[in-house]
Amino acid sequence: MNSQNVDQWFNLRVASLLLLAFFATPFFAAPCAADDNDYTATDTNAYQMLQLLNQNEALSSEISRLRGQIEELIDSTERARDSQIKIATDFDTRIARIETKPEADTSVDKARIVELENRMQQLEDAIAAMHEVVTSAAQAPVALSASETVYESALEKYQAGAYEASIVDFRAFLQLYSDDPLSANARYWLAEALLRQGAYDSAIEAGEALLYQRPDSPKAPDTMFLLGKARLELGDAAGARSAWENLVATYPDSGPAIKARDLLERLP
Repeated sequence: MNSQNVDQWFNLRVASLLLLAFFATPFFAAPCAADDNDYTATDTNAYQMLQLLNQNEALSSEISRLRGQIEELIDSTERARDSQIKIATDFDTRIARIETKPEADTSVDKARIVELENRMQQLEDAIAAMHEVVTSAAQAPVALSASETVYESALEKYQAGAYEASIVDFRAFLQLYSDDPLSANARYWLAEALLRQGAYDSAIEAGEALLYQRPDSPKAPDTMFLLGKARLELGDAAGARSAWENLVATYPDSGPAIKARDLLERLP
């Protein structure tokens, strides 16, 4: 496949992908805010997430194939560059031979030089075309998986201060993707949203579930710190002390542990 065909093929694939993404997006309906115990809203959101999952399967599959093809183009570019270096070295050798032996018949060498120059130009054009294709692909927006889309939507609502809506979304995420790598992060942000809503018991429950299921999660230190805050809000100073002392002993150099040490000095 020459560089022009590669470029045309890639542009067609990207156009198809963007068209599919355009028509898939409107079907996602943002979940409504709900009470902590409003499981009807949770079920509705879960159904909507399942619809999104089905709609995004084709897009995710297409992205995977396209990424593999881009990697093949990159490999081809590297091979072409190596070939160009080899040709350039041969070219320099022949030029030196002509310059050091002016008395020799150089008609054959001159013809080969012209041939090498043409081949080098062709290679440079091909490499430039491949580089343009790869650059365009790298700048294109990366499609998220269904679980990443749901997680990012919930996190955006939390960051915007829509805590009740984020609680519904995070719970829906955990129902749909309980084994997903992002599930630990979802439990942490769920606990944070519950804490900000004053649902301290529920926040403790979510935090303890995270530590039980994913004790090695990077969110473990933050979760331990959160548990101390929630217990302190409930008036359980002894429980807060226990949580923070455990944090300091387990993750002594972490940021949450540094904050916990300061708070431990102020506890009665």
